[in-house]
Formats: sequence, structure tokens, C-alpha cells
Amino acid sequence: MVNTFVWYLGVLGAVFSGQWYIQTENVEIPSSFEDSWSLVILPDVQYYNDTYPGLFELQTQWIRNQAQKLQIQYVLLPGDLTNTNSDKEWENASCALGILDGTIPYAMCTGNHDCGPGGNAADRSTGLDRYFPYERLAGWSGLTGVKTASQTTNSYHLFEAPGSSRWLILTLEWAPTDETLQWASEILTKYADRNAILILHAYLYYDDSRYDWKTKGDKQEWNPHSYPTQPAGNDGQEIWDKLIRKHDNVFLVVSGHVIGDGTGLLISPTDNGAPVIQMLVNYQSPIREIGGQAWLRVLTFRKDLKKITCWSYSPLLKQTRSEADQLFELKRSE
Repeated sequence: MVNTFVWYLGVLGAVFSGQWYIQTENVEIPSSFEDSWSLVILPDVQYYNDTYPGLFELQTQWIRNQAQKLQIQYVLLPGDLTNTNSDKEWENASCALGILDGTIPYAMCTGNHDCGPGGNAADRSTGLDRYFPYERLAGWSGLTGVKTASQTTNSYHLFEAPGSSRWLILTLEWAPTDETLQWASEILTKYADRNAILILHAYLYYDDSRYDWKTKGDKQEWNPHSYPTQPAGNDGQEIWDKLIRKHDNVFLVVSGHVIGDGTGLLISPTDNGAPVIQMLVNYQSPIREIGGQAWLRVLTFRKDLKKITCWSYSPLLKQTRSEADQLFELKRSE
């Protein structure tokens, strides 16, 4: 869901300042990418790796083929790479993402289906650390550090985009614990001069608000607090209050998990008034057939960082989408 009236006036001196506003009419996918660069979001690919592994490979092959044209800098995966946290599904995910190895870096977090026996999220055990160890990604990607040695569940990445903007990506576990949020806060402080992107699984709901168990309880389906995960973690509002609102360099938060219409958008000010774009993206079944029809989201940034074109594409259908929550622009003025 996209509310066309959502915007915020940030303070001067922040990493990003000025008024962000959303345009949903007369928006076109860029015909030229010479003055821009892109990120690609692959949300909730669990049913591909469970049942339709060829569709995940189709997505990553398309990304590799389009990397130079779109100037793709990173691929973001906001959790639920698997459906049952099984070796077979992790092997499928490893094979598909292997198409990007050595060429296009990617960063991922765990979702509830990536954790616990059979993906039941009863605990935090996951195959991600075994199939995507630090050694696999370090050296050629921007992976720079992890919270816990031998685990990539909570990690951070650094990269520089065309136009010389400097970026930090933080991946945080399913329902991040207080300890994880404290670690993330330290990393955000250490790299306060970089624009930060947070990848989370369950954060934003499809009504354009954050998950908030304390206020809304089970009125918002699939809140992390409705799962048996131990040790217990935080939902969207708690992550905002304990972490994001305290750091002016957080620019973008990307999450998945939620069905409904699978989209959400919210722009909120930090305590010091810096605007934070928060985005829900999801295409998984039952939103779309056969696991999600290979739909993916592309964010194309103009090099001066004053415009971001957000668009959806399926390499299976070879189609884009024109709905207001699938094709829109974020624009910023000083």
C-alpha cells in the first residue's frame, strides 16, 4: 500500500535532508541508467526454494544479466529464504545465489521460516550460517563484519555507489534481540558518516504502520511476538524505539514477511528530525501464484540522491507493473 501524501521535512545537516514526497502518477521506469544506480530486493523467496527453485535461479540470472545496464550495486533479501529451514531448500538457495557470487554482492537476514526445526521459529537455529558462511562472501562483496564469529545472521556491509555516496547495510536476525539491537547501534554509530540500510524480516505491516504488539496485539497478523521464538525478540515499533529513531544516518529500512497486498510505505523522522524511508515488499503466494511469479523490486537511485524510482519486474512474465504501490517515485527537495 502506498499513501501518496506521506512525506517528511528533514533537518539540515543530516545525511539526508529536505522534503521527501511520493509521486504515483505519470511515473516511468528509467529508459537510461547512465546517471543512476540500483538495488534489487528479493523478498520471501521461500516457495521457490521449496517447490520452484528454477524461478529463484531465473531471478538471479536476470540480475546478473542486467547488472551493468542497471548499475546494480547490491541485492537485498529480507528473510524467509526457505520454507522449512531444510538442507534441500538451503541448497537450492545456495545454487541460485551462487549465480551472483563474485559479481554482484548480496545481503540477507533470516525470517521466521529460516529458523527452528522445520522452520517453526521455536528457536534461532538456521542453515544460513552454514550455507552462506563469512568465507563465502568476504573479499569480493562488501561484507565487512558480523556480530558473532562463524555466523552471518547479523552482519554489516559497506559499499560506495556511483556518485560517491557511501553506504552501510545492516542485516538483522528474525525478531532481533535486545543484544542484537545494541550491536547494531554500535555499528551505526561507528559508521555515522554513511547512509544506512537496514534489512529486517518483520517490521512494517501492509497498513503502512510498524508492527506494534503493545498497541495492536493480534490485530496485526504474524507479529513476531505471536511466535514461540526463544530468546524472544522485538517487533517493528520496538526496533524503531530502541534503535532506528536514535540514528540519523538510517536512510532506508526494507522488510518482507507480510501477506495482505504485500506492500507498505512509511516515512518517519528520527528524534533529531532526519527522515527514514521504511518499505514493505512481498510477492509470495498467495499474493501471486507459483510462489510469487518471480516478481522482484528494483530501487533506482539518481546519483544526486534526489530521486528514487521504485518498480517491479518479473523475468518469468517479462512484465512490469503499473499499480501505485508497484511503480512510484520518492523525490527529495532541499
